[in-house]
Formats: sequence, structure tokens, C-alpha cells
Amino acid sequence: MKTFAFLTGFLLFLNGCSQNNAFTRFHMSVQQELGTDSILKSKVKKADKIDGLVSVVYLNKVYPKKYTKVEAFYVYFYLKTKTYQPQFLLNNDEAISVEKLQRVNEFTDLTSIETKWNSYYLVSFEKKSDILNFSFQSGPFSSDLLTFEKDE
Repeated sequence: MKTFAFLTGFLLFLNGCSQNNAFTRFHMSVQQELGTDSILKSKVKKADKIDGLVSVVYLNKVYPKKYTKVEAFYVYFYLKTKTYQPQFLLNNDEAISVEKLQRVNEFTDLTSIETKWNSYYLVSFEKKSDILNFSFQSGPFSSDLLTFEKDE
């Protein structure tokens, strides 16, 4: 009887916790949850020298009805060395569209990051297979491969 009462109490406790997730207490919109969940970050480096940080949000996962014909990414980064043009690659293919954005833009609320020292871009690529390997390059500096998987 004690075992039954203990198990019943334990199951009721677990059931009460099952309605919450990692985002419950933050009062985030569905898009903010998806944006936070799909962001990947990497250091931008050459050998042991770190030049900056890049963060990438896969927008097709956040806005699946809006981005149906391209693979779209919201990219923001900081670089110490500003002499090189940024280059964005997806599965070793260059972007078909690169749009520089203002610090405050339509995607700012996805990440809650809007600093004056970052650069912000909307980057689009042709549709790809299920595995998306994103990389960022700036002259001799590059990020690690950031791998996104489609849910299709």
C-alpha cells in the first residue's frame, strides 16, 4: 500500500511538470522559441587566432510558410578585422542573395541581440538537401561548419 501511494504521488508530480518546457517561464512567442532553438554559433578564426563570432538562425524553420523557395538565414557577426568582405557558403555554394540589414530589423526579436558592433544580414541560397552545412568566411578567417537539419 505504501508503494502504491508513493508511485501515485510520484506520477502526479511528474505529470505536473510535463506541461512546461525550457521556454515556458520566458514568455516568448512561437517565433522567438523557434529562433532561439535553431540558432548556431561559431568562432571565426584562423588556426589559433580568433577574429570574431558568427551566429546563424535558419529562417525556414522559424517561418516555414514564408521561405519555401530558398534556404534563408539570419546571420549576425562581429569581426575585429574589418578589411575583408564576408562570404557565406551553404554546402560549399555561394549565396544567391545577401542583404545587409539595419541593427534593428524584422528578425531582431528572434534573438534579442541588437548591438552596434555586430553586422546583420539576410542570406538566401538555392534549395538544398536535408543536411545544410553553413560556413562563414572573412578573408583568411572562417567559422566551423554549422550544420542544420531539415524537419521535412
